Amino acid sequence: MAEMKAFVRSLAGEVEFDFPIPCQLLSISAFDDHPKAIAPIRMTINALQNPIGTDLLSERLKPGSTIAVLIEDLTRNSPKKHLLRALLEELERTGIADDRISIVIALGTHRALSKEELADGYDSDLVSRYRFINHDCQAPDLVEIASLPTGTPVKINRLVHEADFRVGIGSIFPHPLNGFGGGCKILFPGVADMDSILEHHLKQSFVGRSFLGNLDGNRFHQLVNELALSGGLDFIINSVLDHNDRLYEIVCGDPVKAHIEGTKICRRIVSRSFKEPADLTIISTFPYSEGPQMMKPLAPAAMITRKGGTIVLVADCTVPLPELYLRTCEQFRKAHGNRLAETLLNAFADNRPVIENAPPELNMSLAQVMLALNDYKVIMVTRDMNEESVKRLGFIYADNIENAIHKSAEFLTNPTVHVVPSGGVILPVVG
Repeated sequence: MAEMKAFVRSLAGEVEFDFPIPCQLLSISAFDDHPKAIAPIRMTINALQNPIGTDLLSERLKPGSTIAVLIEDLTRNSPKKHLLRALLEELERTGIADDRISIVIALGTHRALSKEELADGYDSDLVSRYRFINHDCQAPDLVEIASLPTGTPVKINRLVHEADFRVGIGSIFPHPLNGFGGGCKILFPGVADMDSILEHHLKQSFVGRSFLGNLDGNRFHQLVNELALSGGLDFIINSVLDHNDRLYEIVCGDPVKAHIEGTKICRRIVSRSFKEPADLTIISTFPYSEGPQMMKPLAPAAMITRKGGTIVLVADCTVPLPELYLRTCEQFRKAHGNRLAETLLNAFADNRPVIENAPPELNMSLAQVMLALNDYKVIMVTRDMNEESVKRLGFIYADNIENAIHKSAEFLTNPTVHVVPSGGVILPVVG
C-alpha cells in the first residue's frame, strides 16, 4: 500500500502528495463518488409525500395556520434553498397564504446575514416574496419555553414561539458533540438565547458520550432534542450530505424519528473502519474553511491517532480567525502548560468560558485546539494563514504537505500513517 498515491481534498480540488520520509501507510480513507443528486426540489417533494413518523403536512395544516420555517444559515453548503422552495410550494398547495409564513434564519449565536447574503443564499425571488428574519439570540422579546438542568431558563425566538406550526430545514453530517448535525438543532440552539446556548455547550461538551457520530447516551444531543420539542418543533426537512458536501438523500417528518433515519443513511456513506490508531494522521479540513469551524476535523483525527502522535491538518481558511481567538490561545497555553485538557474541562464544567464575552462556537473551537495540543503535535498546512498566526494557535506551520511530513520526522521514526482526504465529513470506526 505504500506505493498508493495519497491525496486530500481542498476547496480547489484534490491535492496529491508524496511521502518524503519512510512511512508505513495504513489507510487512505477515500470515498466512492456518487452521482450528483439531480432535481433536489423533486427529491424534497418525494420526501414530503413520504414523511417519517408523522402525517403529511397537508393533513396537519389548516389554510389559516401561521408557519415558522426555521432554516440553517450559510455556514454549510447544503441545498437549503431548494428544500425551502419545495416546502413553500407545498404550503401554497395546502392553502397557506404568503403572509402567514415567516422564514427565520436559525443563526444560533452566529452573525446576521446581509440582504445580499439572503438573496444569494435563499434566492432573491423568495426573499422578495416572503418575510425573512435573522434570529437574534440577544433580542429582548425572547420567550421562555423550558430550563436547563441547572435551572437556567431557555428562551426562543418570539415569532417561532407564536407560530401555529414550526418546520425546520437543516442538514445531516457528523458533528463532534451532537453526534450528527440536523434534526432538533435547528430550534435549539438555532433560535435560542445566548445564555442557555453557552451554558449547554460548556457543560455538555467533551464529557460522557458526547462525541462524533454518537447518539446513544449523548447528553448534549438528548438535551437538544428535549428543548426543541419543548419549543414546539413540529416537522423537519433534512438533507443528508456526502463526503463532497453534496446532497445524497432527503428525509423529512418527525423531528426525532426522521433525524434518526437520516443519521443511519449518513453513517452508511461516511463511515470508514480503522484497525488501529496511527502514529501520524494527515487530514484535511474540507469542507470546513471558515475560521473556527475548520478545527472540527481535529475530532476524527484524535480518534485515529495514537496519544503522543502527530496530526497534519491541511486547511483552507476563507474567513480568518479573530484576533481575540489567537490571543486567547497564546495566553491559555502559556498559563496552563501541560494541563491544557484538565484546566479547560474544569472551566467548562463550572460554566466558565475560556474566551469571555464570545459566542459558544469560538469557545468550542478553541477547546478542540487545546484538547488536541494536550495529546498530539499538530502541524498545520495552509496558504491562507501566515506562520505567525499558526504558531499563535500552538501549531507548527508548513506550506505544503511534504514539508509537514518532513517536520513530523522530528517526533516520529518510520511512522504508521492514516490519510483522510475529507476530514469534515468522515466518521471513523476504530477497532
